[in-house]
Amino acid sequence: MRSELLEQFQAPGIQQWLTRDPNFLLEPVRQNAAIVFIDLSGFTSLSERLGPDRVRELLKNFHALVDREAVACGGTITSFLGDGAMILFGLPEAAADDAFRAAECSVGLCVAAEQWLTSLAPSIATRLGFKVGAHSGEIVASRLGGGSYHHITATGDTVNVASRLMEVAANHGVELAASNELLRAAGRDCALYKSGVLTGPRETRIRGRSGALAVWLWRSDLAAQGGEGLSTW
Repeated sequence: MRSELLEQFQAPGIQQWLTRDPNFLLEPVRQNAAIVFIDLSGFTSLSERLGPDRVRELLKNFHALVDREAVACGGTITSFLGDGAMILFGLPEAAADDAFRAAECSVGLCVAAEQWLTSLAPSIATRLGFKVGAHSGEIVASRLGGGSYHHITATGDTVNVASRLMEVAANHGVELAASNELLRAAGRDCALYKSGVLTGPRETRIRGRSGALAVWLWRSDLAAQGGEGLSTW
């Protein structure tokens, strides 16, 4: 019972790895990985109207949606950031298909989030949107925290860029912005090429970063057709 409870507070794959190797990531490790961020838009202002109980229910359903897609694609949720989440592909070990699975997860998140929004009351759905950013490259995987609590996460420019790509998606009115690095690593058979509308690459300035980045923009078929009640701002 105790182990089952603890599994709810740590990704199963990470927990199993720590059981085998308690020193896992005591020292930071540089490796390649793929990162996916998702974040709700308009949630803060909506929270003022709804009250704590309804806000909790919305977040609970949103987090469950993210968890399903991440687990289905073999990703690790390193953190739920309030109304957003960071998903890492590359732990406990880097794999050749990390970017492929990150692309699959990115599309899955967009489709699932669209369906979730359309299921909500119009007074809520019209005030909410979402955006997704995806990137791949070198990260530093490590344990962070104080003396009483550690969490496993990734840091570095790759993580920062993946987060900033959500802004790029929002600025262009699409659900998802993915770097050219991710598309190249994922390959032509990845989900981003197989559904929706993919455009790019376009040289894009990333806030807080020198130089431009080649970025692809993706939107679902429903969003491309102007689906009612859907927003990506």
